[in-house]
Amino acid sequence: MRGYIDTFTTISLEYTNPITEPVYLVSDDDIIPLQVNQRSSELYELIAQSPIVLNKKWWLEFGDVRLPVISGQVVRTAEFDERFARQDRYGAEYNQAYTTFKVWSPVASKITLFVNHEPYEMNEDKGNWSITLQGDYLGAIYFYGVEVNHEYHEVIDPYAKGLTINATAGVVVNPEVAPDGFNIHSRPILPPADSIIYEVHVRDFSMHPNSGIPQDLKGKFEAMTLSGTTTKHGYSTGFDYVKSLGITHIELLPVNDFAKVDDVHFTTSYNWGYDPMYFQTPDGSYSTDPKDPVKRVLELKSLVQRYHKAHIGVILDVVFNHVFHQPTSSFERLVPGYYFRYYSDLSLSNGTGVGNDFASERQMARQFILDTLHYYAQNFQVDGFRFDLMGAIDVKTMQQVEEMLTALNPNMLILGEGWHLNTALPDNEKTTHDQAYLVPQIHFFNDYFRDTLKGNNFDIGDTGYINGSGRFRERVFKLFQGDYGLPVEQTINYTEVHDNHTLFDRLSYTSKQHPENVLKLHQMTTVFTILSQGIPFIHAGQEFYRTKYGHGNTYNLSDFINRIDWNRRIKYNEDITIIRKAIQLKKAYEVFHLQDALSIKTRIIEIKAPDPVLGILLFDLYDEFILFFNPTALNYTIELPRLGVFNIELSNVHSAGQVSKTVTLKPFECLILRKTIY
Repeated sequence: MRGYIDTFTTISLEYTNPITEPVYLVSDDDIIPLQVNQRSSELYELIAQSPIVLNKKWWLEFGDVRLPVISGQVVRTAEFDERFARQDRYGAEYNQAYTTFKVWSPVASKITLFVNHEPYEMNEDKGNWSITLQGDYLGAIYFYGVEVNHEYHEVIDPYAKGLTINATAGVVVNPEVAPDGFNIHSRPILPPADSIIYEVHVRDFSMHPNSGIPQDLKGKFEAMTLSGTTTKHGYSTGFDYVKSLGITHIELLPVNDFAKVDDVHFTTSYNWGYDPMYFQTPDGSYSTDPKDPVKRVLELKSLVQRYHKAHIGVILDVVFNHVFHQPTSSFERLVPGYYFRYYSDLSLSNGTGVGNDFASERQMARQFILDTLHYYAQNFQVDGFRFDLMGAIDVKTMQQVEEMLTALNPNMLILGEGWHLNTALPDNEKTTHDQAYLVPQIHFFNDYFRDTLKGNNFDIGDTGYINGSGRFRERVFKLFQGDYGLPVEQTINYTEVHDNHTLFDRLSYTSKQHPENVLKLHQMTTVFTILSQGIPFIHAGQEFYRTKYGHGNTYNLSDFINRIDWNRRIKYNEDITIIRKAIQLKKAYEVFHLQDALSIKTRIIEIKAPDPVLGILLFDLYDEFILFFNPTALNYTIELPRLGVFNIELSNVHSAGQVSKTVTLKPFECLILRKTIY
C-alpha cells in the first residue's frame, strides 16, 4: 500500500480503514501536514498547502501507520514539463581532458554514477543530475545507480553511444571517431522526388551460402560494403549488385541496439530489430568485434561512406513508438510513468501491440527523439529516416523532426507508416495519412496503392488489379497518376516490404496461375510501382521474386527463411534486367516523377483500351510513351492512339523491336513503348 503524488499538491491513497488521525508527509528533513478528503469508501485525496518537492524520499504517517509515497500522475501533467523539461546535452560528453555525465530525473532522490565500478555522487539541478570527471575516460564502463520511488536500480544511460557486449553497461566513446575521409566525403545531392528506395536487413544481405561474402563477415555491416563479391558462378552479389540496380537509396531495417539477438553468438536467434533497447548505439551483432564499442561506430560510418561514394543515400529505420520492455527500460527506471502513454484508468496504452506506446508528446520524450535523429544525421551523415508506426507519434513531434532534419539537409528523406493506431492519443494529434498536410515534407507509405494492386494486406485470400484479373480497374489510372488520397509529393508507392507476405508468395497463393504467369504478374506489379507518380519502394530481392516460403511475419524466424537467396538472383538474372530498365526510365525521364497536379493531368492521359487493360499516354520533354498493363490471360490487339513508329522500351513478354498503328498485347504483359518527337 502506498500513496501516489498526482499533482504538485495532491496525493491519492487507497486505504481500507477510516483515517481519523492527522496525516503528515514526512521525509528525512521535512514534515508537511496534509488535508484529508475522502473520495470514496477506500479512496482518499491528501492535499498539501505548498508544492511537494518530488526528488525526496517521502512517507505518509498517521497514527502508527507509515506508508511510502511515490510519484504518480504528476509526471504526466503539463506543469511537470513546464517546471523540468529542458534542452541540454545528455549522456557522456567526452573530452580527452574530462568527461561530463548528465542524466534527467526530477523524481530521483539520489543518483550515483559508477565509472569502472567506482562510485561518484551526482549533483542535482532542476531535474538534471550531472558530474564532470577530470582525466581521459575513453572506453570507461559506466552506469547510474538510481534511487527513485523507494527503489534502487542500476540503469544504463538512455543516451549511451557505446555499450558493452549485450548491453550490460554503457561505455564512454568519442562519437566523432570516423574512418579516413569520412568528414569530407560527398553526400548524394538528390531531391526526395527523384528517390528510389531499396529496403534491406543488414543480416539478410549476406547470410546465404552463395552470397560470396567471407564467412567471418556474414551478417555484418562490413559485408554490405564489399566490392567484387560474386556467386560461385560469377554473378555479382552484395554492394556491386545493389549499385547495378540504379536505386538511389538503401533503407536499413533498425541498426540500433535491440533485444533477442546475442551480440556474439548471433546465429543462435534471429530478429529484425523492432525491439529497441538503446537507441544511440549500433547493435553489436552487426559488428565484426562486438566487444569494441568504437568498432560499431566506425563500421556503420564506413557503410554510409561506401554508399555515398557510389552516390547512394542511406536511410535508417527508427523505432520511436515503443521500447522492448517498458518496466525495465532506462526511461521507466529514471522517471517512472513519464515516457509512456496511459489511459484514464491508468492502464498502459498499447496501440503498437507490443505492450507500450512511447509518449512522444511529452517534452523530454520528444527531445530524446530529436536528439537521437540529430546524432545520426550529423555524426553518421545519413540521408533519411523511416519511422516505424509513425501514426503512433504525435504530429507536433514530427513537425519538429521535419524542421530540424531539413535544416540539416534540404534533401533529407523522411518517411513513415501513417496508420491509425488505437493509442491513447487523440486522433487529431496523430501523424496519419489524413493529416499529411501538416507535415508536407514527410512521406507516407501508401496502403491504398498496395491494396489496390494485390488485395487487402491483412486478408491473404484477397485480390487486387494484378492478381484479380483486373479488379479495381476503375482505380488504377488515378493510382498511376498519384491521385489517391495522399498528395503525390508525399506518397511512398510499394507492394512489398519486410513484413507480411512477399509479393511472390502473395501472387502465387491468390492468382491461381501457372508459375510462369505468376512471374509476369509480379514483373507487372513491380514495374507499375516503379513508374507510377510518387517515390517507389522496393524490398530487397523483390526484383528476383523473393520468397519466404509462404510465411508472413518472419521477424523472429530463421536465416533460412529471411536471408536474401542469391541463387534466385542467378536463376532470374534475365528478369532482373526488366526491373533495372524500369528504374532507368524512372530516373531518365521527367514525366515519371512529376510533382505538380497540372503537369500530371496534362502530360499523363488515359487512353482507350479493352477492359480491364490499362492504357496510358505520357508526354515527356522530347519523347512520347505508351504504357499497357494486361492482368488477364487474354490477347488484345489494340490500336495505338498516336501515329508513328514506337520502340519497345520494356516488356515482360516481347523482345526489343518496333510497333506502329497496332500492338498485340499478350497475356499478363506490361509493355512500354517510346517515340522520340524532337
